[in-house]
Formats: sequence, C-alpha cells, structure tokens
Amino acid sequence: MGIDIHNLNLLAHAQDLGASFERTIAIGRQALFIDDWALEQHRAMRRLPPLREPVIGAGAPRYFEPMLQQWFGAAVADSVDASPYENAPLIHDMNQPWPRDSAALARYDAVLDFGCLEHVFNFPTAWRNCVDLCCVGGHVLHSLPANNLSGHGFYQFSPELFFNLYQAKNGFELRGLWFALKADRLHWWRVANPMEVKRRVNLCNSHEVYMLVLARKLRELDATPVPQQSDYAQDEWVHGPSAAAAASPQPDGGRQVVVRRLVKLGLIDAARAARERWRVWRDSGLSLPAPDYERIDVHSLIAGNTPR
Repeated sequence: MGIDIHNLNLLAHAQDLGASFERTIAIGRQALFIDDWALEQHRAMRRLPPLREPVIGAGAPRYFEPMLQQWFGAAVADSVDASPYENAPLIHDMNQPWPRDSAALARYDAVLDFGCLEHVFNFPTAWRNCVDLCCVGGHVLHSLPANNLSGHGFYQFSPELFFNLYQAKNGFELRGLWFALKADRLHWWRVANPMEVKRRVNLCNSHEVYMLVLARKLRELDATPVPQQSDYAQDEWVHGPSAAAAASPQPDGGRQVVVRRLVKLGLIDAARAARERWRVWRDSGLSLPAPDYERIDVHSLIAGNTPR
C-alpha cells in the first residue's frame, strides 16, 4: 500500500478539479514509492515548496503524512489498518462493517484506497466502509490492480464494477476512470464506459495495469448497491429478444463463413493458435486499443495548474 507516481498524479488531478484533502484518511498507512528525481520533477512542475520530511534511518519507509499536509493542505491525515504494524492511528478490519457509533463516519473529505481493497476478502463491506468514511461532497480515490497482477492480492478489478457502483442513482458522481501502465509513467488511458458503448470493454495486454478511479459522494447511502453487469441489465437480456428479431434469421457474416471452412479443413485449432500468437505480439507494446481506450498525457493534464 503506497503512493507511486501515478497515485501522486491522481491526487494532483483531483486537487485541480476542486477536491479537498483537508481531512484525509488512507486505507492502510501509505508509504511513498517515488524516486527522489521523480518527486522533484513533480514538485517543480506543480510549483510546490520543498517537501520537509522527518529524518529516518536507512531503509525505513517514508510515509504520506508530510506530503498530504504540505502539498495538499491536509489538517488531518489519518490512516486505518487491520493491525498496528505500520502505526496507523485507527485499527479496523475492513472485512467488518464500520461501527455505526464511530466518530469517523462521514468525517473525511478524501478517502484514499491506494492498493488496499484487493487484499480484503469481503470487498462489498470494505468498499462500503470507504464511502461511509467520506462526507457528502467529498471524494473517494482508488488505485487498484486491473490486469497482469494475478497473485498480488485476492482480486484484480474490472472498470465495469466502478462504472456501475459510482452512478448518480447510487449517490455518486464518477469524475474519472483511467488505466495506468506501470511501465509508462507519462500516460493514462481513459476507459470507455460499457453502459454507454453498449458492449463489454475488454483488455488483453502484456503489461501490469492499474485502475485509477475518482468519485464524488453526492449523498449518504441507504442499502449497499448490488451491481448487475451492464450487458445483463439491458432490455433484450432481461425481457428476451423481440418477436420480430427472434423470427428473422440473421445472415452469416464473413467470420462465420471462414470459421466453418477452417473446421471442414481441420485447421481451426492451428488458426486459433496463430491468432493467439499474433495477439501476444500485438499487445506487447504500451498502447491500449482504440476506441475503448484514449491516451492521456498526464503532464499536460496536471502541469501549469496552481494547487488550490
């Protein structure tokens, strides 16, 4: 759990959009995983004062509180963990609902989930804790594994989950959802919303991919939302195809014709293997496929903005 350069840029972008960090809580005490030169480059680009941090021993972790206080205006920089191992001021197992009589509920302007919820088995409860800690008008920020990180935690997450959770009907405004490749610190990829494009938005690539999410809480929640994947919530799936569509046979497309010919020739397995090898070669680069993914230059997004 920690703040890398992508997470720092997400904080900066949220700040530019007007998010307040005056009272911030991190899910897990966040260490800094940013090289000194990258931190200095960010500081100069954002015209920030030099970061004053306590003197620590060699190899000891650097934690997030000085950065949040000095660069993001945090008067409160709390954190919560399931154990006192990293000296988080609040101790709570996120698998369990937050106590209803806790003073921490709805107290925070910003809730940072930078690499925590993938490690919590009871995700719906952990997510609900995050949004319950956030005050109305505050922001929830996630940075979670999305692809090629199997074994890192219990879960890798699909954008569809957060597009579905952070809807207006559930009391949220989704202000941005991006993919970030660990190997490319200069770009994000804006992800298309499956509910808007009316199809699944998939990704098969060869690099570690993280998902960055920024959502604003508009009201307190009643029951926890129970998402239905968008293509299973559309009318045709719920109610069945229309009688006219069911009665009208669809002509074979070119793909079906080719597949049937390959089957007759006994070449379908070889063709599929060749297709998979081509996909591996195609996806070995740092680009994600359009139109579902739009590349964003991160420095252009956050440079030249004066922090509020």
